[in-house]
Amino acid sequence: MPVSASLRGRVPGQVAIRDFVTAQALTRPRTQTALRFGRSPLTSATRELYRAALGEVVVGEMLDQLGPQWDVLHVVPVADDEFDPSDGFLAGDGAGESSSRQIDHLVIGPPGVFAVITENFPGQEVRVNGEAMTIGSEMVHDVAITRRLAAKAAERLTAAAGQMVRVEPMVVVVGSKLVAREQPREVTVVASRHLVRLLTRLERSITGAQVAYISDVADRDSTWEAAPTRPEEAIQLDRAFADIREQVQEATRARVFWGVFGFLLVASSLWVGTVMIVENLLRH
Repeated sequence: MPVSASLRGRVPGQVAIRDFVTAQALTRPRTQTALRFGRSPLTSATRELYRAALGEVVVGEMLDQLGPQWDVLHVVPVADDEFDPSDGFLAGDGAGESSSRQIDHLVIGPPGVFAVITENFPGQEVRVNGEAMTIGSEMVHDVAITRRLAAKAAERLTAAAGQMVRVEPMVVVVGSKLVAREQPREVTVVASRHLVRLLTRLERSITGAQVAYISDVADRDSTWEAAPTRPEEAIQLDRAFADIREQVQEATRARVFWGVFGFLLVASSLWVGTVMIVENLLRH
């Protein structure tokens, strides 16, 4: 099977999607009744994996809006033998190629190079106060880990490019309320809805030729000492995830329909009952 000598064939969230799709394949198919009434295809065993993969996919879709002056590579492996697991891992890490050893999105554009890590915890509040970051009531280590990943990426890009390449660390929060009292040192934490606007409003720091050169260097597997990418696997995973994502959305729409239908049924029953009571009182 042919392999790619670049990272270009990787899709957003590829590692997280692979873990999710593998686990989801072991779940039992839904019955027709379950489909009709909108039972989710996700289970307790796959829901967290889906959430993590969806966060990377959603941010990847947003980064696609940046335009032709930008380049984005996904799931960039930053092997680091000196990494200390006792420093903690990103909340929601999956098995396999750990999220603590990869950059979800490497963004290269006029303002420079950015190592982007995503967090997707819908309905929870994310608080940032300097180096301290919490999701709900749980303290997480995203700030330190993202800073470390960006530093290692800068080392590898600088060595491969033969010139100094600076990489800015960034944590993107998806689906949560972000309360940032104080930004961490050298790390930007931003809500996903503000991501594209933030990047495009930054001042230019490198030329178009530099963007192209750094993109070329970053695209090589040899820069990261990464295993060759199989484009066929990436395409298959992307399609499988898109199919399950549509199933999840269809199930949500079905539940909303039945919820509204049930509400209207109860409301109409109460209305009819009230009218009958009033008519009965008027007769007497």
